[in-house]
Amino acid sequence: MEDLKNRLKLLELDLKKLDKRLKKGFATGTKKDWENILHQTRKIEELAISQLTILRHRNNKTI
Repeated sequence: MEDLKNRLKLLELDLKKLDKRLKKGFATGTKKDWENILHQTRKIEELAISQLTILRHRNNKTI
């Protein structure tokens, strides 16, 4: 779960960087910036799914 929180923090930092660029009137980000954010988002989703699966598996064993 800690890994998921760390990944979310990194994603939030990337989004803040893009937001600063937007406020300064620069382009909202390069294609590479958005590909990086999309990749990180997918990894976070994969990790979250794994964490939920583990939790459900543990809960089913204790019932």
